[in-house]
Amino acid sequence: MRTIVQVVENLEVGGLERLAVDLALAQRAAGHRNAVYCLYGAGPLARELETGGVPVVEFHKERHSKAATTWAMARQLRRDGADVVHGHNIAVHHFAAAAKRIAGVPVCINTRHSATSSTGAPYQERYFRWVEPFTDHVVFVCDYVRKKLEPLLNYPAAKCSVILNGIPLEKFLAHPASPGGARPRIRFGTIGRLVPAKGHSVLIEAFSKIAVQLPEADLRIYGYGPLENQLRELIGRQGMAGRITLEGRTDDAARVFESLDVFVFSSVNEGLPLVILEAMAAGLPIVSTRIGGVPEVAPESVFPWFAQPGDAESLAAAMLRVAQSSDLARTGAEARRIAAANYGIEQMSRRYEALYEKLLGRSTRVPSAKP
Repeated sequence: MRTIVQVVENLEVGGLERLAVDLALAQRAAGHRNAVYCLYGAGPLARELETGGVPVVEFHKERHSKAATTWAMARQLRRDGADVVHGHNIAVHHFAAAAKRIAGVPVCINTRHSATSSTGAPYQERYFRWVEPFTDHVVFVCDYVRKKLEPLLNYPAAKCSVILNGIPLEKFLAHPASPGGARPRIRFGTIGRLVPAKGHSVLIEAFSKIAVQLPEADLRIYGYGPLENQLRELIGRQGMAGRITLEGRTDDAARVFESLDVFVFSSVNEGLPLVILEAMAAGLPIVSTRIGGVPEVAPESVFPWFAQPGDAESLAAAMLRVAQSSDLARTGAEARRIAAANYGIEQMSRRYEALYEKLLGRSTRVPSAKP
C-alpha cells in the first residue's frame, strides 16, 4: 500500500480534473492511501472524492506567495507521509516538484495532458525544465503529446513515457446507443465546454452546410462556457434554430450518448479527450477532427470520418459521409469493443501503479528540510 497524492489546479468540471478524480478513486479501491491537492480552491468534483474517502486539500495560491504555497504543500506532504506526488499538467508542477524535494518525498511525476500549457505562458515551460532534477518521470497521455513536447522539455528519454487515458466504463457500457436505428433521422451530438478550442462555431457551420441534404437530421451541443451567447447568435444567423440546439451542461453523459446516432468532435486543440473514449464505450460512431491522440484510440480503419481542424467544409463532408453509411450499428459495436478492451480506468491505474513501483525501486526517501 502506498500513499499517493494527486495535484491539480482545481476540481472544476473538465477532462484533466475528471481523470485525476477517477484515478484517485481507482487507486483508493486498489488499497492505496490517497489525497488530492488543489493549488487553488477545489470545485464540484471534490464531492465525489470526499464521498469516496479521498481527502481534498486546498492551498489557495491566489492568497499566498509562490514560496508560501510551496512550503505549505511540503508540510502537507510530510503530514500525509506521501510516497508519490503526481501532478497534472504544467501549472502545478514546479510547486509539486519543489515541495517534493523539501519534504523528502521519494517520487514526483507529472502527466502532460496537452501539448500546450493551460495559459500558453512560456514561463511555465521554463519552470517545468528548471525542476527536472526533482522530477522522476513525465507521462504523456498520447504519442501525439509526447512528439510535440519531448523535444522541448530537454528531459532524458528514460524519464518520459506514454500512458493512454482511461475511463470508468460501466455506466457507458450499461447504456448502449443504437446508431442508425431510427433512419432517416440522424441525431448528431457533442459534449464539451463552449470555448474556442472546441471548435463549436466550425461544427455549427459544417452542419448548416449539410442540413438541406439531411432534412431529418439535427445537432445537439451539450456544454457551457463563455461562448454560449455567441454560438446562439451564430445558430440564428445560419437559420438553424430548431435544427441545432444548445442543451447546456449535462451531468449524465451516458444518457446523452444513448440518445445519439453519431458523436462529432470538432476540437482544434487537444491531447487525448476523455469524451471520445466515453462515446466509444457507449457504442457511437465517431466523426472527429484529426487532432491530438484521437486517431490513436479511434483508428481510421474503423472510423473513416476524420476532418481537418478548423475546416468546416472538411467536417461537413465527414458528417455527410457518416450519415450516408450503412454500417453505423456495426461501427458502434466495434467502438464499444475497442473501448472495453483498452481504455478502462483500472487498466490505466495499473499502468500508473507499475510506473510508481518502478520509480520507487530506484528511489530512497531523502532527508527533508523540515518545513
